[in-house]
Amino acid sequence: MQRLRGCIALLVCGAFSFSTEIGLAQPESQVITSRFRESVSLDVNNTVLKKMGSVRDYLTEQQWEDAVKILIQISDEYGDSLYPESPGRYLRVSEYCQNLLAGFPPEAIAIYREKVDPRAKRWYEEAIANSREQQPLINITEQALMSSYGDDALNLLGELAWEQGQLAEARSCWRKLIPRTASASPVYDTGLFHYPDTDLPVPEILARLILVSFFEGNFSQADFEYSQFRKKYPETDGKLAGKEGNLSALLAEILADRSRVALPENQGEINTFAGHQTRNFKAAHQLEIGRIAWTFPVPMVWSQEFTAKPAFGFRVPPGLFPVVHQEHVFFNDAERIYGLNWKTGLPAWSQDQGASPILYPSASHRVSRLPFRPVVGVPRYTSTIAGGRLFARMGSPVTSVAKDERLGLFSDLVCLDLDQGQGKLLWKISSAQLREQNFVWSFEGAPVVSGNRLYVVLHRGFPEVQTNVACFSADTGELIWNQKICLALRSIEEGVNYISHLLLTLGEDQLYLSTDMGAIASLDTVDGKLNWLVTYPSQDKTDRDELSNHMKTGLVPCLYDRGILFAAPQDSSQLMAFDAESGLLLWQRQWPEQIRNLLGVTQSTLVISGNRLFGLDRDTGRITWKTGYHDPEGFGYGRGILAGKYIYWPLREEILVVHAEQGYLKQRISLRKQYGESGGNLVVVGNQLLVAQPRRLTAFGTDARIPMNDSK
Repeated sequence: MQRLRGCIALLVCGAFSFSTEIGLAQPESQVITSRFRESVSLDVNNTVLKKMGSVRDYLTEQQWEDAVKILIQISDEYGDSLYPESPGRYLRVSEYCQNLLAGFPPEAIAIYREKVDPRAKRWYEEAIANSREQQPLINITEQALMSSYGDDALNLLGELAWEQGQLAEARSCWRKLIPRTASASPVYDTGLFHYPDTDLPVPEILARLILVSFFEGNFSQADFEYSQFRKKYPETDGKLAGKEGNLSALLAEILADRSRVALPENQGEINTFAGHQTRNFKAAHQLEIGRIAWTFPVPMVWSQEFTAKPAFGFRVPPGLFPVVHQEHVFFNDAERIYGLNWKTGLPAWSQDQGASPILYPSASHRVSRLPFRPVVGVPRYTSTIAGGRLFARMGSPVTSVAKDERLGLFSDLVCLDLDQGQGKLLWKISSAQLREQNFVWSFEGAPVVSGNRLYVVLHRGFPEVQTNVACFSADTGELIWNQKICLALRSIEEGVNYISHLLLTLGEDQLYLSTDMGAIASLDTVDGKLNWLVTYPSQDKTDRDELSNHMKTGLVPCLYDRGILFAAPQDSSQLMAFDAESGLLLWQRQWPEQIRNLLGVTQSTLVISGNRLFGLDRDTGRITWKTGYHDPEGFGYGRGILAGKYIYWPLREEILVVHAEQGYLKQRISLRKQYGESGGNLVVVGNQLLVAQPRRLTAFGTDARIPMNDSK
């Protein structure tokens, strides 16, 4: 059986190793071990590379004092830059230094602690004096993790995360307290940090980690971890969940009652692309589809009238992705934002069938102009609702403007007040404002929002192809920070406009981005610092027809689920799973057809779709079931949705209802024959299913008395 790095607990040398060992059942899942030519350019500091070489020389000569001195200097001066920890994987320099220190011999660690313990002690005492304030503890973990106070800071941060329900963050802190085992990597392996000499009770920490698995809904994982724990520590006493006693008995009592667990995947309203900002949404219950409740025809704009000729003569892709807030559904194209009552199909906040459903812009607003040069790509339109406000990316869908495009194609980020202003515009940012040395940025897809901050991807095609992530105030639209991710070679001609629509993923207060050009990155939401970045072999797609065919390209941001990040970059044939905290590759597998959707994760199954629908084991990537047609007439058409125990998956002429865990077909809903409708992007709201087709929005409900509505 192949052995790959993962996040499953194994009992080794007297303790669980939560480091990274998982077994895969299929040899086709492979890790790239050979060095490849990267397609992106990253900001790696050459000075750091040289100084790290000196550190290794000093370590070889056992000159601990000099090695420690240089490491502290590197961390203090270059801590936020990237370091190539291994082929294709980059870490923040400050984190790499701490990981390296964790493998030093005790005499070297003692020298390091003599130098950094005084400031670490001040931070720790400040945190305790201020009711376990987080920031001083974070200062320790980022700048002095290998100090004598590093384990105490990790333990307290884990407790705070647990109390706030941030289970993955709690695991991230506590698993670093498990000592490195005898079979783990040598000094220079910095895959995951292990605090080497904690005086905290390791069995209690292991018991907490079992509870994390349990309350995440990973019952089989928790049972396995508990069985190993009981064998190793049958008589060990300690404190757990506010009780003292035998740890195995305390665990058994908790694990026996699964009713305590409220699985987080059952969300309410669909408030962004893929339903949730983790891009992992599951509606609470399945639906019984009845007759059509109402339909709303969507007027076309130039960016939807496409020259490419995808399958079946469908020139227009199903590119509208509605979102829901209270009794209303909202969606947008390049020029307009619409609001409808999802029960009746009437304009939002109005009972007048003749009222306008357009919330933005005003009638006097000037529509975006048509491009002068050719356009390549697939237009898609997304928005996000958070805090009673709607945030949408508007304007030209072109993100990489042709070199000789006459006037420039601008995009906007707009914020509408839904709760108080009935769709009133609060603020707007134009990409023209983000000019840098005469080159203008473009907004990619809709932002993700956390608290009073929003985060969005920026892109530009000249002077080099560059991708950034920017943070703005959600209240005012003021720029807070703008972080460069990478540069890349332009894959299409300079005289062609290119459409892309990258989306961020937000999980446990961290941002994740698949650039679709050879890199996947994790960023901190507070300051935009890169936590890690992984590169992979990028397939250089230059065929205009393929790039413009919505049956061969998808909108596939990363999907976050309980500490694992799933990615299916559109410039690669690989499906990958990463440890979200560290960027370590857990598994990957070659995929024979284009993945167009990562639909979601159930307790144990990752659901993906393209031409067909697949269920994969979440922990190993092994295919557990698949369904669909080999005939192009029956390929997937639009984005499906998880609801209750089932997946509703749209084809061109029907919707298949498939059991998410077992993969059997429960129901086939005929759209074309029974309703005269086509497939599209699915949205569940209340007792209705909305289908966003290329040219209209259709609501299917169980109440046949609701009349058809063809109002414009």
